[in-house]
Amino acid sequence: MSFKNIVVVGGGGNLSPSIVDALVQSPHKYTVSVLSREQSKYQAPTGVKHLKTDYTHDSLVSALKGQDAVVSVVAGSAIADQKKIIDAAIDAGVKRFFPSEFGSDTTTQLALDYFPGWGSKVEIRDYLKSKQDKIEWTVVFNGFFFDWGLRVGFIAFNAKEKTAKIFPKYKDVKFSATNLGDVGTAIAQALSPGIEPKTANQILRIRTLTTSQSELLAAFEKATGEKFKVTEADLDAAVTEAKEKLSKGDFSGVGTLIQAAALDERTGNDFDKGGNVSNELLELPSLPVEGAVKALL
Repeated sequence: MSFKNIVVVGGGGNLSPSIVDALVQSPHKYTVSVLSREQSKYQAPTGVKHLKTDYTHDSLVSALKGQDAVVSVVAGSAIADQKKIIDAAIDAGVKRFFPSEFGSDTTTQLALDYFPGWGSKVEIRDYLKSKQDKIEWTVVFNGFFFDWGLRVGFIAFNAKEKTAKIFPKYKDVKFSATNLGDVGTAIAQALSPGIEPKTANQILRIRTLTTSQSELLAAFEKATGEKFKVTEADLDAAVTEAKEKLSKGDFSGVGTLIQAAALDERTGNDFDKGGNVSNELLELPSLPVEGAVKALL
């Protein structure tokens, strides 16, 4: 099967531009489009087609005609809407669908216990499996977004201020994380000749690095040549508070629940320990912790 025309659904957010860039720059010479809602103010970069839809079935089918693969990066509130896109993709003759996953491994019940909102991702995966006689699917788990997480403080190490926030109970727990650009490269590789048959109807787990809070602290201090001011926090107490907020419809603690799911060893977010890393299959490089930190300073 040959993949030439790729459409990314959802032009906003932090991940979409990295995926689009990786596909455009890929040596496999994909023709790249971005599909967004009619009212979107998204501006496609040079060489990328901008397709619009009102999300009716006929409009989606028309927009997806001639596309070989759909990569969905729709936001959490629109995860369930992917069923419409999948149905339209099937009618349009699309060969492969990447659902909007791109984060923690959500295949365990424990992960869903931390954040029930991930249940919609499981529902979409199950829907794709029920349709895989009509369209192939590929799921990508990449753990934390490493470069983005550092930039916005989700991974709380600040090289400029020389500060770090650590959860002492979990400081040595290993977790996998991926730079945004590597996620895009993984998608480009997953659809490439010779590799694409091995990624059909598969869950891929990728990482730029697998590390721990303790290792990151040591790497940052070595790279900057300075000791960091460390603040300690009780993650378990923060999870209890976040779950209580969520039960009342307050989503402000969701970030804490995502952190906790990644740092609970039982959820499988140390992909190396699980022995299920797909980097070698995708010919995707990985970095040692010190190298990954230096590259971002």
